[in-house]
Amino acid sequence: MLDATLYRTPRLALRPPRHDDAAAVFRFASELQVTRFVGWPTHASLSDTEAFLSFSQAEWTKWPVGPLLITSKRDGAILGSTGLAFETSYRASTGFVLAKDAWGSGFASEALTAVVTIATALTVRRLYALCHVQHEKSVRVLERCGFVREGTLHKYAVFPNLGVPEPQDVYCYATILDRAHAV
Repeated sequence: MLDATLYRTPRLALRPPRHDDAAAVFRFASELQVTRFVGWPTHASLSDTEAFLSFSQAEWTKWPVGPLLITSKRDGAILGSTGLAFETSYRASTGFVLAKDAWGSGFASEALTAVVTIATALTVRRLYALCHVQHEKSVRVLERCGFVREGTLHKYAVFPNLGVPEPQDVYCYATILDRAHAV
């Protein structure tokens, strides 16, 4: 892991998921309203969450950073998840999901800003995120954090929790990172 300060913001701490986090992750990953616009099925049981935690552990052994839990510095509560999904050493995607009780507090922007800082420190050059065209709140977060909409990918991704089997249109947002301009 990189310098621990990169994983902290004024109100949040980002950390790798652990297997003992299953119940706390299931709390938000099992909510249909929370998972409506994500690319993975809403967790129906703790075994779904445990599979995610195993996947996370595998990503952390393969890459310098993987999925991250968003936790409150105040009380350690798990508020959601974010992270990096590497395609190459210089290109990664990101995203975020927050528990419903954490919505509207600026946590998504704060966590995404930290992820951008982490990616910059890892010399990622292209960081991107895909967003369903109807997910206006995520669009605002991405734009607030300096991501630029590069275009619309038509019929690109299935969103299993929308109840529509066909691939949906997504916006592709990206930011080009330069370590020389890192904060």
